[in-house]
Amino acid sequence: MTKQDENVVDRQVQEALRLHRANGGSLLTIPEMRRLLDRYDAAIENTQATMRHAGIADICGLCAVESGSCCFQEVETWYDPMLLLINLLLRADLPRSRQVPGQCLFLGREGCRLRARFSFCLNYFCPALKIRLGSGAMDLTLAAVGQELAAGWELEQALYRWFKEKP
Repeated sequence: MTKQDENVVDRQVQEALRLHRANGGSLLTIPEMRRLLDRYDAAIENTQATMRHAGIADICGLCAVESGSCCFQEVETWYDPMLLLINLLLRADLPRSRQVPGQCLFLGREGCRLRARFSFCLNYFCPALKIRLGSGAMDLTLAAVGQELAAGWELEQALYRWFKEKP
């Protein structure tokens, strides 16, 4: 990772922290925002449960910490302040140091340390994993991922509207 990439990630995290300090309390008191956050959080939990049941979490976690993975270094540069803010609103910490050398900043020894994840991080399944799971488990997983992404998109759009309309 270049020094420039590190600076980009640090700026993104700092902006998310600033937005959270300035607006987090207000956002959590808005009934519609609370509903969207709860819906998204439930969809995240459903995806995670589906992946655990299919064995995906264990397989991907092992690959990520032992042999390199789709959680490669620089994936963290894809996360913008809004998605990082959503993580803060969902009570997730924003990691500032790498636990797994050479991998994504947000990857921990037991998987992603974020609650709300980038679409690639949810949608990518390596060919070996697809074969191992079979079409039934893949279909169930992709359905759960789709629901999570839709709920996240809806929340993100509501946040963008709120910030645009904010005095």
